Amino acid sequence: MAALPPPREDRLRKLGIVPGMTIRIAFISGETVEECVTLVEEVTAERIGVAVPIVKLRERPLPRGSALWATFTYRGRQWRFVTRAVGRSEDGSLEYIAAPSDVESSDRRQFFRLPTALHPRSVYRLVLDGGPESTADERPPAIECMVVDLSEGGCCLSTRDPSVQVGERLGIELELPHTGTILARMRVVGIEEPTRDRRNRRVHCQFTEISLGNRDRIAKYLIRRQLEMRRRGQL
Repeated sequence: MAALPPPREDRLRKLGIVPGMTIRIAFISGETVEECVTLVEEVTAERIGVAVPIVKLRERPLPRGSALWATFTYRGRQWRFVTRAVGRSEDGSLEYIAAPSDVESSDRRQFFRLPTALHPRSVYRLVLDGGPESTADERPPAIECMVVDLSEGGCCLSTRDPSVQVGERLGIELELPHTGTILARMRVVGIEEPTRDRRNRRVHCQFTEISLGNRDRIAKYLIRRQLEMRRRGQL
């Protein structure tokens, strides 16, 4: 007889979802993305009770039934899940969100990717040459390219530059509309050469050094991007 899976409550607790932890929740409100930070107060197999978020000294109830993007940090790693608001406690002190069926690490390579058409402020090589990497004042000429898809784990560049090679380390400075600028270091993990239907090379890059703040900006941008694509019927 196959072993029964562990109760969801136990699984969530093993991932650090316990009373007293801090959790960040993002959701779509009208045509904007709102974010709030609150505390987990209660965990059961069916739901997670969080303190009613306070934004600008006022309660900000979570939109009932709407999708929520939740992130938290546990043992030095960032975790995330998608859930929905399902109700409020009788005394009004807690918002209940559904216990997620899946929680994944934002450090995993399999990130959700979205198509983009973003021109970086700069993409440049990180020159080692047996010594320290180049500084901002010593950067070699920028690589002309466009970011054609983006995730929290990396991006894909479209370029005609023939010199970029697998294994190279690059730096990127990228402005995300309505979100802010990200700075990251990355490694080239694959290249698709031009075809009859596509003249540019596709350079696939994995982020190797990126702050949680910059990763949060990417996540926020992707939520906005999904909203725009859904409105246009592209999702």
